[in-house]
Amino acid sequence: MFFFYFGIVLGVVFSATTVPGAVWCVQITLHRGFFKGLLAGVSIACAQVILAALAAFIVFWMARFSSNYDWLFRVFSASVLAYLCTTVFGAARLRDLCYDGPLRGGFEIFQNTFMTALTMPMRLPGYIALLIAMNLHLRQHDLAYSVVLGTGIGVGSLGWWGYFSMLAAAFGHRVPEPISVRSMNKLRVLAGAVLAALVFIGIAPLVPGFQ
Repeated sequence: MFFFYFGIVLGVVFSATTVPGAVWCVQITLHRGFFKGLLAGVSIACAQVILAALAAFIVFWMARFSSNYDWLFRVFSASVLAYLCTTVFGAARLRDLCYDGPLRGGFEIFQNTFMTALTMPMRLPGYIALLIAMNLHLRQHDLAYSVVLGTGIGVGSLGWWGYFSMLAAAFGHRVPEPISVRSMNKLRVLAGAVLAALVFIGIAPLVPGFQ
């Protein structure tokens, strides 16, 4: 059960770095209702389960090489996370929460969101980098552990997206949009800080004298 609960924590942590996902759940909730906003969050979480389980399988498989190539894994992890950090800080600021796109039905929202989340190019490398930063590349396990960890990450991810859907449903139409937009833009700072901390955590063991 350690991997399941640890996965929940990692799901929340990495979801916090995915600002567009939070914005999307808020937009759908405001313009299509709470249940469809929550469904958008469910679809992202389902994609995260697949990507995280695959990333965990790759990382656990690579554990057999960790004694010789630990430094290489950590440099890869730090590089990917640093790149994600720069893209977060370099992203354009959110200007409004308007959504007037064609997606209306629950199935349309689920399918479109799921495929978008599943095919985001940096999600799989990002999860691999996250798991390496957490030293999981030093532990060799089988497919079952990968699935359990991926499921936990999906649950944590769903909790994060569901939180924003509930906030949008409860306060979205009562709080002036400029205030909501400013609050959403602050997520970039949180995401960047989390990624910067992960870069340090991942690369710190290579510093001479690190304990």
